[in-house]
Amino acid sequence: MALMLTFYDGADCIGGNKILLEDSDATLLLDFGTNFKSEGMYFDEFLNPRPTFGFSDLLALGILPPLKGLYRPDLEYPGIWDKYYGHQLFQEVEVQCVFLSHAHYDHCGHFSYLREDVPVFTSLTNALTCKALQDTGGGARLQEICYTVHREFKDGLLKATDYRKFPHEQRPFRVFGNTGTVPADACAFWGRCDGSRGLNCQPLLACGCEAKIAGLTVRFWPVDHSVPGAGAFGIKTSAGWVVYTGDLRLHGKQAYLTRQFINEAVALKPVALICEGTHPQTEKPITEDEVLANSLEIVKKADGLVVADFGPRNVERLLSFLEIAEETDRQLVLTSKDIYLLEALRAAGEPGVPDPYADERIMLYVRPKAVRQKWEEALLERFKARAPERVVDAQKVRSGQGSYILCFSYYDFHAFLDIEPCGGTYIYSSSEAFDEEMLIDHQRVRNWIDFFGFKLYGNLGRDREKSGFHASGHIHGPGIEELVETVKPEILIPVHTEDKDFFRRFEGTCRVVFTQKGMPVA
Repeated sequence: MALMLTFYDGADCIGGNKILLEDSDATLLLDFGTNFKSEGMYFDEFLNPRPTFGFSDLLALGILPPLKGLYRPDLEYPGIWDKYYGHQLFQEVEVQCVFLSHAHYDHCGHFSYLREDVPVFTSLTNALTCKALQDTGGGARLQEICYTVHREFKDGLLKATDYRKFPHEQRPFRVFGNTGTVPADACAFWGRCDGSRGLNCQPLLACGCEAKIAGLTVRFWPVDHSVPGAGAFGIKTSAGWVVYTGDLRLHGKQAYLTRQFINEAVALKPVALICEGTHPQTEKPITEDEVLANSLEIVKKADGLVVADFGPRNVERLLSFLEIAEETDRQLVLTSKDIYLLEALRAAGEPGVPDPYADERIMLYVRPKAVRQKWEEALLERFKARAPERVVDAQKVRSGQGSYILCFSYYDFHAFLDIEPCGGTYIYSSSEAFDEEMLIDHQRVRNWIDFFGFKLYGNLGRDREKSGFHASGHIHGPGIEELVETVKPEILIPVHTEDKDFFRRFEGTCRVVFTQKGMPVA
C-alpha cells in the first residue's frame, strides 16, 4: 500500500485531531482528540454520551469514525458493527500505535475509546500530565486516557466490573527523550494509585529521540505551546518524510524549541507538512512577558482579594502569577489539581517547575471534606505532613483577602460563597469563547464577578487576544509563513484551522491540500 493520510477530525475545524497514516504494513494514528464543537452540538454538562453503551452514541452521531478494530472490545456493544458495514467511511484497521502531540483534550480526549493494548508514543511530560488529568478527573464523561476500567455486558448494558477482582488496566506508554531510561520519580508517579480499584501498571519505556516504530523511522521534537511537553513528529514513509506540527508557537518563553524543530525539519525535505493554523490572522501576538507585566501592574494597585483565572495546565501562566505574588508580597493559592499537576511535572523533570511543598509562596486551598475525592485526600495528607502552615480554607482566605492571589476558574466558583469576597480584582487570563455555548459560560462568569463586586481585567467572550492578559498557545500568521517557507514541503496540509483563505497564499510554492473528513489524501 502506498502512503495514505485520512483526516477523521481536525479538518476544517479547530481541535479534535484524528489522523490515520497508512503506509505498507504500518497503520498509525496522529492524535485522537475530542472535537468540543461537534460534541457540543449534541451534548452538554448534563446530557452526555452514555458509557453503558460504550462508544455507540459517538459512532452513531459521526463523532467517532467507523473503524472496526480500533476501539476497546469491552466498550463494543453487541451487534454494533452490523449497521456500519455499508457506511462510506467503514474500514477494518489494525493500528500499531498512536502518537500524542500534547496533553490537551482536543488531542487526547478520545483515547478513552481506543484499544488499551495500542501503545502511545509521546514525551515523558505528556505521559505524566495525562496521568494527572485522569487521576484528578471526574464527571459523567468517560476519561480513561492512561488506564481503563474494564466493562462487561450485563442486563443489556456495559457495566464496570467488580473493582475487587479487576484493577485498572494501564495503557502502554513509550516516551521520547534524550536518555534511554525513565527517571525513578517518573516511574513512581506513573504507578501511583489512590483509588480502591488498584492499578495493573504497565512500565514506562524510553525510546530516545528517534525510534523504529511499525517499520518506520519516527522522530520527535519538543516545541513551545501553552502546555509543557508538547511535541512535533516526523515519520519517514515510503513516499518521504511526513511532518506533523501538533500545536506550537513562536512567541512563548521556549520559542527556541519550535525554531530548533523548524531548522531540523528543513533537512528532511518533507513530502508533506501537516500544519496547525488556529490563529493565522494574528499579526503580532501578546507574549507571556507582556501578560506578566500587565497583570503585575494591576495587582500592585489592587486592594482585597485577587483572582487569577487561566487555563488548566498553563504552567507558564501559573509561573507568571507566582512571580507576581512574590513582587506584591502576596501568596499564590492553588487548587489540589494544580498541586497534583506540579507533582507530575516535577516527576517528569520539567525545568523551572517549583516544588509546591517547599516553595513558601505557594499555598493549598482545601475544599470542604464532603466534596473531596480519594486522590485529593491523599494529596492533602502529603501537604499537611510537609507544609501544614500553608494549607488554607475559605475562612482563612476570607479573613486575609488582601494577602492572596487565588487561582480559580469557573468550576471553583462555589468557594466564593464560602469566602464571601468584599470586592477585589478578577484577572481573566484564559481562552476566548469559540462558540455560542462558551459565550453562555462566559456570561455566567460575568454574573459571578458582578455579584461579588470584582473589577474585571481581561476580555470575556471573544477577542481576548486584544486584552493584554492572555498569550495564545498557537502560532501567529507570520510564524506560519516562516515555518512553511523555511521547511518547504512538497505538500502542505492545514489542520486545526477554520481559515482556508490564509493558506491559499502558499499555493505558488507548494501543493496545498484542504482535507475533508474521512477522505484519504494519497
